[in-house]
Amino acid sequence: MPSWSGMRHYWVVASALLVSSCTSQLEQPSPFQLTIAHVNDHHSHLLPMQRTRIAVGAETVQLETGGFARVVTQIAAIRQRHEHVLALHAGDAITGTLYYTLFNGAADAALMNQVCFDAFALGNHEFDNGDAGLKTFLDYLSLSDCSTVVLGANVEPEIGVSPLTPKTRWDSFKPYAIFEFNGEQIGLIGLDIAVKTKQSSMPDATTQFADEYTTALYYINELQRLGVNKIGLLTHIQYKNDLLLAERLPAIDFIVGGDSHTLMGDYAVHGLPSVGPYPMQVTNADGDLVCVAHAWQYSQVVGELQVSFNQDRVQSCSGQPHLLIAEDAPEAVTALPHFTAVAPDADSLTLLAQYQQQLDQLTSQVITNVTERICMQRSGVASNPDCGAGRQSDAHRLVAEAFLASAPQADFSLQNGGGVRSEIAAGPISVGDVYRLLPFSNTLVEVQITGAELKTVLEQALSYAMSASGSNGAYPHGAGIQFDIDMSAADGERVSALMIMTDQGLQAVDPTRTYTMITNSFLASGADGWRLLAEINAAGRITDTYVNYAQSFVDWLRKNPEVKRPTAHSTRNYRD
Repeated sequence: MPSWSGMRHYWVVASALLVSSCTSQLEQPSPFQLTIAHVNDHHSHLLPMQRTRIAVGAETVQLETGGFARVVTQIAAIRQRHEHVLALHAGDAITGTLYYTLFNGAADAALMNQVCFDAFALGNHEFDNGDAGLKTFLDYLSLSDCSTVVLGANVEPEIGVSPLTPKTRWDSFKPYAIFEFNGEQIGLIGLDIAVKTKQSSMPDATTQFADEYTTALYYINELQRLGVNKIGLLTHIQYKNDLLLAERLPAIDFIVGGDSHTLMGDYAVHGLPSVGPYPMQVTNADGDLVCVAHAWQYSQVVGELQVSFNQDRVQSCSGQPHLLIAEDAPEAVTALPHFTAVAPDADSLTLLAQYQQQLDQLTSQVITNVTERICMQRSGVASNPDCGAGRQSDAHRLVAEAFLASAPQADFSLQNGGGVRSEIAAGPISVGDVYRLLPFSNTLVEVQITGAELKTVLEQALSYAMSASGSNGAYPHGAGIQFDIDMSAADGERVSALMIMTDQGLQAVDPTRTYTMITNSFLASGADGWRLLAEINAAGRITDTYVNYAQSFVDWLRKNPEVKRPTAHSTRNYRD
C-alpha cells in the first residue's frame, strides 16, 4: 500500500445514515486548500499515443504522449507536492482497445490500482457488457488494498436481480463518500449520464438511471444534514452539462467531470482542441464560486486542480492540466507550459508487459468459425466478379450488422467501402484477423439525421465514388437499411427506394423524420465525400461512442457460434 493511503480517511455512505466512527472536531486554519489529481475517459488506452501532433510556432512535431504508466508517475508526484490530495477518475475506464476486449477490465483495474484512486465514478461505457460485465470489472478493481470508492448516486439496478445489487442498492457502489483531512470533511457525489447510458450502452433492462439534477440535490441536502458543507461532484455527464448543473445547484464547490473528452487549458495554440481555461469558474445557485475541471482522454492528461476554501465557501480556483509527454521530447515542447515530461512508472511498465505478452497470445486465439468465404468489395456489385454475379460485399454487410448490434438505439448503420480492408476466409477467425480486417483507429458514432439528409449523404457518397479525384471506398454499405442504386443516373438521382427496417418490416424513409444512424468516426468528419456529415457534426448532432469499430465486430462474432454469408445487402438493386 503506498505511503499516502494513511494521510486521509473517508466514510462511504450507503443510506441516510453516516457510517463512521466518532472523530474529534479540530479547529482548522483558514483557508483550507484541497488538491485534486484527476483523469477521465481513459477507455482502456493503457499504452502511450505514439504520434500526437503538436504545433510549435510554425512547425509541427509528432510526440509520444500519455500512457497509464505516466499517469501513475504524475499523480504520485502531485501527492508528494501537496498535503491534502484526492485522486479521482471521472468514468469510462473501460472499452476502447484490445486491453478490454481480451481482459474484461482486469488490465485497466490493475493499472488503476497502481494509482490507488480515492474515488471512481461510473460512466456509460462501464455498462457496455451489461451489469454483469461491470461487476466483473469492479471485482478486479477491488483486488487491492486501495479501497477505491466507486460512486454512482443515480444508478439504480434492481435489487435481487442485477449482479450489482444482490442484496442492497449499494452492494457494488455508493452514492457519495466523505473524505476527512485533519478535521476538514469533503463530500463527493458521483453521477452518471442518465439518458445516454440507458439508451446508448447495454445496462440490464431493469437497471434505471435517475435524473442528474434531482439526484445531486437530494444528496447535497443529505450531506448538509450530516454537517458536511464542502461538497463536490464527480460526474460523467459531459462538460456542458457540468456547467449547467453547477449553476442550478446550491452548495456545490467543485465538479470534476468526464464523458465529453474535453481538453481544458492553453492548448489551442498548439493545434489541440481546447475549449477554454483550466479550471472553468462559474457560480452556483447561491452565487458562490464553483471550480469545474476535465482532463481530456486516453491517459494523456492528468489534471491538477486546487480549490481554496474560506470556511465552507470556495475562495479561489487554480491549478493546471498536465499533458504527459516523453522525457526525450524536443526541448521546444518540454519548455512549454502545461506539457509535462515524465518517466513511466517502472512497476506499471512491468504490469503492462505481462498483459502485452498475454495479448500477443490471445490475438491468435479463435473467436468463432466462418462456414464459407466472406467476399469483400469496396463498391457496387459489379466491381468484384469473384463474389458471384450480382452480389454485393458480404464482409461490409457483416461489419455493418456488428455496428448496429452495438447500438440498440440506432435505426440503421452505414459504413464506407474503404473502412473494410479484406475478405474473410472460411474457417476459424481470430481477434488478430479482425484487427487486420478493420485496422484503423475509428470509433462508432451516433448520428441524428433526417430522411432527407440521409438521401443527400448517400448521393454525396456515390458522387465522390464516381469522381475522377474521388475513391470507390466512399461507396455506402449498411444494415437495417436498403436502397436501389443507378450509377448511370444524374448526380443527385442515383439513390431510390430508400427503406429502413422497423419492427413492422421495411418502411419507406420519411424525409421529415429524424433517424439514429450508427457509423464510423472517419465519416463523421465529412471524409470520403460524405460532406453533409461534417455539417451535422458541427451542429452537435453526432455523438462519439468511443467504441473501437473493430471491437464491435469482435464482440458481435463472440455471440455467434458460427458465421455464414449474409443473405441480404443494403444495395438491393444495382445498375452501372
